[in-house]
Amino acid sequence: MISGVLGGMPMFWPGLLLSVVPAALLNRQVGRLLRAHWVVGFVLLLGLGGVVVGTLMPEAFRFSEDAVRHCTVEGGRPRSPYELLHVRHIELKLATYAPVGFAAALAGTRRRAAVALVGAAVLPFAVSAVHYALPVIGRSCDVQDVWDGLQGVAIGAVAGLVVGPVVRAARARVPRG
Repeated sequence: MISGVLGGMPMFWPGLLLSVVPAALLNRQVGRLLRAHWVVGFVLLLGLGGVVVGTLMPEAFRFSEDAVRHCTVEGGRPRSPYELLHVRHIELKLATYAPVGFAAALAGTRRRAAVALVGAAVLPFAVSAVHYALPVIGRSCDVQDVWDGLQGVAIGAVAGLVVGPVVRAARARVPRG
């Protein structure tokens, strides 16, 4: 299903692969900043790369010269679980935003996790602001996209909050040597 959605985005996979480079180079620094394992830094950076590639690159890599600034604000609402699982384009939004929420929830201290989660929640708003400010990229500003991004962050955060204690307990049992 996701491959059908990505048909109009030929640069998604190359762009995501290019995101691996900064994620590989900066994961330890980001992990230290969050007081978390370097894998958390890697997932966060790769997730941010996915958001940039999936939401900010021009569709079909064409710039729109006759674009107008417009933002659709009516009709936005959280999606039902059925819609989250069965509507095609929503899968991609969840897949791009969920790793950011997941990694933010795994930040080392509660304070850093709270700050990272607030930053992750601001991300969909920032993306829509860029869509509005740069109509030339051919992306529309839509409040439903913000809702979908927030749901992706929330799903990732819940997964991180569930997985985090399990991983910490397992790491505590492993003898350091």
